[in-house]
Amino acid sequence: MPNLLFELGCEEMPASAVAQAEADLRDEINTRLVDSGLGLGSIQSCATPRRLIIGVEGIADHQADRSEEARGPRAGAAFDESGNPTKALEGFCRGQGISAADVFTKDDYVWFKKSIPGRAAIEVLAEIIPDAVKALKFEKTMRWGTEKARFVRPIRWILAKLDEQVIPFEIYGVSAGAQSFGHRFMSPGSFEPKNWDDHIELLKKNFVEADSDARRERILIGAKTASSGIPDLTDDLVDENTYLTEWPVAHEGAFSPEFMSLPEPVLVTAMAKHERFFPVRDSAGAITNKFISIRNNGDEDLVRKGNEWVLNARFNDARFFYLEDQKKSLDDFLAATEQMLYQDKLGTVRQRADRLANLTIVVNSALGAPEIENSDAHKAGLYAKADLSSGLVSELSSLQGVIGGEYARREGMSDRVATAIAGQYKLPKEAAEQNRLGIALLIADQLDKLAGFLGLGLIPKGSSDPFGLRRAATMLIQSAWLVDTNVDFAPLLDEAFTEYAAQGVELDSCSAVKALADLFIGRYEATMENVDHDVHDGAVGNGDWNRLSSPNIYSDRVKRLDEFKKRPETVQTFTRPLNILNSARQKNHIDSAGILVSNDLGSPQAKELLNAAQNSSDLNQLEKPIHEFFESTMVMDEDPKVRNANLQLLVLVEEKLLEVGDFTKLVFEG
Repeated sequence: MPNLLFELGCEEMPASAVAQAEADLRDEINTRLVDSGLGLGSIQSCATPRRLIIGVEGIADHQADRSEEARGPRAGAAFDESGNPTKALEGFCRGQGISAADVFTKDDYVWFKKSIPGRAAIEVLAEIIPDAVKALKFEKTMRWGTEKARFVRPIRWILAKLDEQVIPFEIYGVSAGAQSFGHRFMSPGSFEPKNWDDHIELLKKNFVEADSDARRERILIGAKTASSGIPDLTDDLVDENTYLTEWPVAHEGAFSPEFMSLPEPVLVTAMAKHERFFPVRDSAGAITNKFISIRNNGDEDLVRKGNEWVLNARFNDARFFYLEDQKKSLDDFLAATEQMLYQDKLGTVRQRADRLANLTIVVNSALGAPEIENSDAHKAGLYAKADLSSGLVSELSSLQGVIGGEYARREGMSDRVATAIAGQYKLPKEAAEQNRLGIALLIADQLDKLAGFLGLGLIPKGSSDPFGLRRAATMLIQSAWLVDTNVDFAPLLDEAFTEYAAQGVELDSCSAVKALADLFIGRYEATMENVDHDVHDGAVGNGDWNRLSSPNIYSDRVKRLDEFKKRPETVQTFTRPLNILNSARQKNHIDSAGILVSNDLGSPQAKELLNAAQNSSDLNQLEKPIHEFFESTMVMDEDPKVRNANLQLLVLVEEKLLEVGDFTKLVFEG
C-alpha cells in the first residue's frame, strides 16, 4: 500500500498559529481520506514556522468500486398503456447513457443501478489535499502577488508524493513537486526526500528540527547550559520560542546594570513579552541583568550584541517614562483619565472608575468580605484604570494594572489593594484569601463591560467579538468557580446597570440580560468540554438568565444530570410528568393560577407522591412514588376536581425535577 508525504512550505507563520495549523491539517486530511474510501493506516505530523508536514502510511491504491441507484420518473409516467417507454423515460435513459431495458421498478418509480469504478489514490489525493489546506482557519490571513485567495502566509513550495509519484495539483498558484528546502539561512538549498523517515533526517542535516517536542527540549537544555544563573523558563515563553525557530540555539546576554533600578515587572515584561528573552535569576530568585536568547541563525556574538543593544534601548525608554511617572501621583493619573474615552456612549475612563469603585464594594461583599474591607474595595476599583494614563503603560501596554499596582504600593496603599489592581486583567490560578479582592475587581470590571456593551446592543455575532465579550463572560464563570461561595451574577449585573443609570447612561437592560444568558450558555459548553451536549441542554432548561447566573449551581446541576443519565430507567420515570404537563399545557388543561387541594387527590399513590415532593430534597426519593403514581392513577380523571388535583401535583413534582434540569432533553442511544 502506498504512503503519502506532504509538506506545505511558506513564509514564517506566527508562533501562535503553528501548533493549531498542524493539528487542523492532520485532522482535515485524516477525515477526507476516510470519507474518500482510501482508508487510513497511520498518520503523523510535524510543524515549524515555515512548514506543515503530514505523513500517511497504508493508503489504498484505489477506491473500492461501488454501485449507486439513480431514480427516474414515476412508473406510471415512464411507460404508456402498452408498456412502451414514454419520452420521460427515454430522456432519463439518455441522461444515464442506458436503454429502457436496463431500468427496474421499485416503490412506484423506475430506477437504474449503475456501477462506479474506484478512482486511483493519486487522483483523489490531488483533490482532497488542496481542499484540506484551504479549509484551515487562521485568526489573521493575508494576500500576496496576484492571488485573491487568503492564507496565513505566502506559500513558497509544496512537496507532495505518493511513494515515488508526485501528486499533480496546485494551491494558490504553487504547483506540487518532489522537493523540500532546508533552513532559510543555514542551508537554503533544495533536496528530494524518499519517504517520511528520510525527510526528517534530511531536514536535520539541513538544520531544521521538524519535531516541535525535540525543539522544545533543545531550548530547555540549551538555556540551562548557556545560563550563568537560573533561567526563568515559563511554559508559554518556551512554547513561543519553539514555534519561532527551526534550529534553536541558546546563548546568554546582559543588559546594563544601571537599569536594575526599574521595577522587576518592567524588566521581565520587556525581556519576555516584548523580546522573547528568558530572564535569568540568581540562586535566591532575584532578577539579574542577564538574559537567555534563542536564535534561529546567525553568528552568536553578532546576535548577542544586537539583542543587548535592543534591550538596553527599550529599558532606556522605559526608564525615561518611569522617572517622569515618579513626578505624579495616582490621583494625577486618575484625573488624566477624564480625557480618555472608554466608549462613545459609555463615557470616559474616569467615569468608569467611579462605577468600578462602587461595584467592587458590592462584588467583594458578595464574595463574603466583611464591611471593614469596603474602603480597600473602593480604592481598588477607583484606581484600577489610573495607570492607563501613565507614561510607562503607554510604552509597555502589556503592563496595564501591573504598573498601577506598583504605584499603589509606592504611595503606601495596602498590599490587598495593590495586589488587586496588579492582577485585575488575569484570573489567578488559586482563589487564596489574599487575592479575593483581586477577583472581586476582575468580576466588577467584566460586569461593567458586559452591562455597557450588551446594553448598547453590541452583541457578538458569528466569530466577530471586537470587544472581547465572550472572554468577559468566560472570566466571570471561571471566577465564580475559583471562590467557595455560590456567586449569583444576576443581582450584581443589576447593580452594574444601576451604576450606569446614576451617570445618565441609558441602556437596554432587558436585551442585555438575554444576550448575556446566551453568552453564558455558549461559554458553559466551551469551558465544560467533557459534558455531553444534551446534558447541557437539560441544565440550561428554558435559558432563563436566573437559571444560568450562578456558575457553581449550574456546574452542580450538570454533574447531577450527568449522573442521572447513567440511569435510563430513572430518567424515563422523571420524563413522564414533564411530558404529560407539556401536553396538558398545549391543550389548556392546566389552570396556571390553580391550587392543589390534597383532599381531591384520587388515589393513595397520589398522596404518597405529594408527601415525597413536599418533604424530600433528594430526587432519588421521588423515583418510586412517581412510578407508582402513574401505574395506579388516571391523571386525566373524569372528575374535574381529581383531574385538577393530579395536574397540580405534577406541577409540584415538575418544580422539583427542574431544579436539576429538563430530563426530557437527555438523549439515549436507540
